[in-house]
Amino acid sequence: MKFKQIQAVKARAYEAFAQGKRLDVPEQEAARLDPITLAFVGDAQYALYLRRRLVDTGIPNVQILHLLAAEFVSAKAQAYVYRHLKTDLNDEEKAVCQRARNAYSQAPKSASVGEYHDSTALEALVGYLVMSEQTARLEHILGLVYTLTKEYCALRHGEKV
Repeated sequence: MKFKQIQAVKARAYEAFAQGKRLDVPEQEAARLDPITLAFVGDAQYALYLRRRLVDTGIPNVQILHLLAAEFVSAKAQAYVYRHLKTDLNDEEKAVCQRARNAYSQAPKSASVGEYHDSTALEALVGYLVMSEQTARLEHILGLVYTLTKEYCALRHGEKV
């Protein structure tokens, strides 16, 4: 999208948001949304979930909470989680993840391209479950995320789970 087009859509988006209305675009079921859009939602839900789990540990220092949260929502940690939970996914979830892995995006310097694609797939999966309002399945997947993140932490820092 060119700069002028982005500015025009942005202006319409501001107006729609301010009025509490939807843009004049067709609605789609959650599985058909752009995978990067799903990852956008999933990233926020994923980070909030892990931040809540960290706060629940009783850590009294916000700086430590932030450092741990940043590590646990990194592309490296998310790729580890995705690679270990993808066998637990149903066909629809696998399709969402595959679309997200194949979506064009720029990998950060802090992770390999493969890690970044896997982390995007995981975020898109979480976003899909949020947007399709599959609460029970979301809770199950986030439970696996928690378990696997603890495992990742143990491997990384030499602790027993």
